[in-house]
Amino acid sequence: MRIESMRINYPNSHFTAAAVDGTEGNPMTRRRAGMHAAAAAAALALAALPLAACSSDAGTEGGTTTITISSWYEENVIGTTIETANEILAADDIELEYTQIPLDQYNTWLSTQLASGEGPDLIMDGASFPARVAAGNLVDISDDEIVSNFTPEGLALATAADGAVYGVPSYGWFSGIFYNKALFEEAGVEVPTTFDEFLDVSDQLIDAGITPLAAGLADSDKAIHSLMGYLENAYYHNGDGSPEIDTEFAYGETTLDGNWNDALDTWSELIHHGVLTAEMIGTPMTQAQAEFTGGDAAMYISGPWDYQVFVDAGLDFGMFAHVGDDAENQWLLGGPAASMGVNVDSEHPEEALIALHALASQEAMQATIDANPGAFSYYNGVEGSFPAEYDLVAPLLAEGHVAVGWDRWGVNMPAQTMLDTLTKGLQSVIGGQQSTDDLIAQLDAQADSIRY
Repeated sequence: MRIESMRINYPNSHFTAAAVDGTEGNPMTRRRAGMHAAAAAAALALAALPLAACSSDAGTEGGTTTITISSWYEENVIGTTIETANEILAADDIELEYTQIPLDQYNTWLSTQLASGEGPDLIMDGASFPARVAAGNLVDISDDEIVSNFTPEGLALATAADGAVYGVPSYGWFSGIFYNKALFEEAGVEVPTTFDEFLDVSDQLIDAGITPLAAGLADSDKAIHSLMGYLENAYYHNGDGSPEIDTEFAYGETTLDGNWNDALDTWSELIHHGVLTAEMIGTPMTQAQAEFTGGDAAMYISGPWDYQVFVDAGLDFGMFAHVGDDAENQWLLGGPAASMGVNVDSEHPEEALIALHALASQEAMQATIDANPGAFSYYNGVEGSFPAEYDLVAPLLAEGHVAVGWDRWGVNMPAQTMLDTLTKGLQSVIGGQQSTDDLIAQLDAQADSIRY
């Protein structure tokens, strides 16, 4: 399979001499000392690991050791983070080399690399990070000081059942529903706070000749966010279920059949009301985003990664949470965006650990948050800003009302496989090829075949 990727290199020359030389009070200098101490402490354990040749072009050239890392993040999301880490690493003659892989190809690409004993020196993954842990692809960093800088919630996807920690989070992601204030005003509707209100608002928008929601379902996860956002609000927290059901499901102690049925049937009203349509199955995400930014649709499901796109388009917009049955107990969809750890097959394990420290430093974590307005960090002491467009959801972020079911699945199954099945299944439901009960049965069967 041919991967079209973008490589972003940030040379050490971007780092000023003053920062490299440092002073006693320089936070980067102090952090380098801590990184060296941690690396030395872990060196014996790392050296004992079986190392295989890595498929990346990592190596030492001209005295500089190149450490590779890949993800699906575009430059506007992760560029300043890589640059900040490289500034820290300059004094150690280490340089991070970042490669972007398209999101829809990333899981297959990384799985193939790791199965061959190769892959980047630093492994970065989202919902499938627990699968990388279960496969033995990552170095145990439980005793490394880096772990203490993050909250337990941030470490959840990188923590095995026995409590061992294999990675740290990049930042916290969340999704809600962006809305065009001008189109809402044109249709005479208010921001919905319950699912019934959401259906009513959508009906009124349609009556006013306005497309209620732009959703490119051909190559995106917008349908999953719609469904799981509803479930988080109307089932897991304000309905018949609880988040523990997902953990029980992951371990095979219960099924989705008998739990999700009524909730999914209610959610499918979005199809009957013309909010989610069969035409969207053939619509790419870029087209749907253009519909929203162009003022041709009133709502768009997304998160902070698209914030700047809407600002640049000159939209007057805001965001509200996914909705359910209780306007006073709302939840955003979200969790750790991606976790990062050291590949056990890295040819440069000590340098990779130092690079992980740089990426997970307070400076780099702050750079990530600053580059993604509205994002939040699991690093203790790193705080982001919430622009006015997030006024309706900022209180939920402050309360910690951010969760997602597939993170809970990840404790005992490769969640990405479930998400792939759910993506195709929802396309079939929206297209009228199968019922919500059929989809639930399909998910149960898939889970039975992939649990660890």
